[in-house]
Amino acid sequence: MMKTAVLITFIMLLFTEGAAASGSERQGPPLIVGYDPDMPPLHYNDDGAASGFAVDLTYESAKQLGRDVRFVEVPRRDGREALDTGEVDVLLSAYFNEEDAGVMEFADPYIKTSVGLYVHEDNESVDGLADLGGIVTALETDTLEYDFLRNIRGVHYHTATSQEKALELLLKGRAEAFVGNVLTASYILEQSGRQEEFQTVGSYLLPVEYSMVVQGENYLLVDQLNRALRDLRGDGTYNRLYTQWFDQDDDLTGRLWLALQVIGTLLVAIVVLLLVGVKWNRQLKKEVRKKTNVLNELNQSLRHQVKQTKSSDEFKKQILNSSPRGIATVDREGIVTSFNTKAKEMAGFSEEAVARHFTGVRILNQLLGDKFEDVFTRKKLYLGEGAEWERGDGSSYFLRYYVYPLYDLNKKMTGIIVTFEDVTEEKKLRQQIFEQEKNQALGRVVAGIAHEIRNPLTSIKTFVELIPLKFSNERFQKEISTYVPQEIERVNTLIEGLIDYAKPKQADRKIINVGPFLDECTILFKRTANNSGFQMKCESEEDLFIEADENQLKQVIINLVLNGIDAMETVGAADGEVKTLTLTACQKWNQVIITVKDEGEGMSREQQKQALEPFFTTKAKGTGLGLAIAQQYIRDNNGQMRIDSIKGKGTSIVLTFDRVKGGREE
Repeated sequence: MMKTAVLITFIMLLFTEGAAASGSERQGPPLIVGYDPDMPPLHYNDDGAASGFAVDLTYESAKQLGRDVRFVEVPRRDGREALDTGEVDVLLSAYFNEEDAGVMEFADPYIKTSVGLYVHEDNESVDGLADLGGIVTALETDTLEYDFLRNIRGVHYHTATSQEKALELLLKGRAEAFVGNVLTASYILEQSGRQEEFQTVGSYLLPVEYSMVVQGENYLLVDQLNRALRDLRGDGTYNRLYTQWFDQDDDLTGRLWLALQVIGTLLVAIVVLLLVGVKWNRQLKKEVRKKTNVLNELNQSLRHQVKQTKSSDEFKKQILNSSPRGIATVDREGIVTSFNTKAKEMAGFSEEAVARHFTGVRILNQLLGDKFEDVFTRKKLYLGEGAEWERGDGSSYFLRYYVYPLYDLNKKMTGIIVTFEDVTEEKKLRQQIFEQEKNQALGRVVAGIAHEIRNPLTSIKTFVELIPLKFSNERFQKEISTYVPQEIERVNTLIEGLIDYAKPKQADRKIINVGPFLDECTILFKRTANNSGFQMKCESEEDLFIEADENQLKQVIINLVLNGIDAMETVGAADGEVKTLTLTACQKWNQVIITVKDEGEGMSREQQKQALEPFFTTKAKGTGLGLAIAQQYIRDNNGQMRIDSIKGKGTSIVLTFDRVKGGREE
């Protein structure tokens, strides 16, 4: 009777909790879920409403989250765009692949199935994938099985936009085989009443796991969906839905058989208990003594574990207090939960910081004040940040600090970790090195200016000194009127180059189509290259747009092309060899890469390091300002410039810009 009362009380508690849960108010906006209507029995349309196993599972998950749910039809091919634009919050039945993993977040799989091969019952020639050569195979496009079969030679496949349409090709005789999801295929064949006409010759060609996916970096929603799915598996809701959709008949038989087993087991147990009751009564005292001894041993073990735990905690405290970095942790309410010895020393904080709000600890308020919400809401990391810190005693330091989330064993965010270290001496050393390098560079620039200006000034001085002696000499007059302006123009060109490098003109940016732009630059120098015995090639992908000053960019490309031609002329070409100067443009991720590649003499590592410095040149008549000004122009147009060169092989100058589209960034 007591056991019965306990069981009834437990059932009443379950119903009470269920009623309380069902009556709870919904929190947050409705969850908008996208589904493909052509994937029965996972999800499909039933009289205009969403239905299916995944749909029911989503409703139950939404109940766990306390949110309403609204379903929207989204064909598989449009799913990624619907997530990107925010049309839906969740997309059903996506399988994991590397491309989507970069832009979507996958929840835990909610069902596992496989890809199967179906043929007509009378077809004895197909016994697996190896027999598909030369026959027409129907399948849905842009699926896991589609990518798999494309890599098998000899397969003639007929694609459709959904599995239902692909299976229809098999049913109508327009295909001899069908490859697709066994759940959907079996459901459609059963609904059509033609399941006996076809056979499965390969049920496990590929494993498939379907998951719910959300927008990239929406970790909160993924975590909520995973927790809801775990709860549904734990309370039996998942098994109930699975049985309802996939094992209805077997479930009833199983329940009856289970009931018979339980009843039989209970009867046998009662008989056995009656028979052995007397014997148990005799052995009860003996067993009690044994259990008492076991409990005593467990008690001793627990005491030992408590002692070890205390020792472990002390050891952790020793590690924290021995760290050369200041380490502090803060919980969700902003309360300091730990503050090691080094942190106290660097903060000059004599009082106990633990249990205070972080705003009451001045060093934490400075480092964490404007970052607290970002770390908790967006899980943002602040790594290697710098800050100046003035302690209460007037000492000044420069700190390098890190702010990042603190997780528990279940990977749930419980707080924030702040670590900081004194890098004052390191900063001073870096500043000294920077000043040394700056002075060295300044010395090289001054030497270059002096060298470049001295030559034309020497020529001008020579002519001026000869004026009293050869003023009436006609040849002298002609030479002075020719060479002096040239030398003055040379000095002027040098000064203008220095001005462009030190203070370039304001860039007038506009959208540039890179392909036609490079073609124009190639046409300008193609004849020059041909006359020098070389050839030029221009290769560019279509629709590559960047935002830059066209004149400045053209000056950069022209300078690089001329440098490449000069480099190849220096080396020359062997008999029958034709060297090539190549201009290429391509897209990598969201950037446009422009490369000017020559097959000249190349540069050593030391020359590459100095190539962008003003007045460094390997040409006999070069000024050494071309690449320096080119780099300045590229930076002014929000680009980057890199030199890749191998001595004796050639040089590639790589320009990188953000790609734009239709007058806006992609």
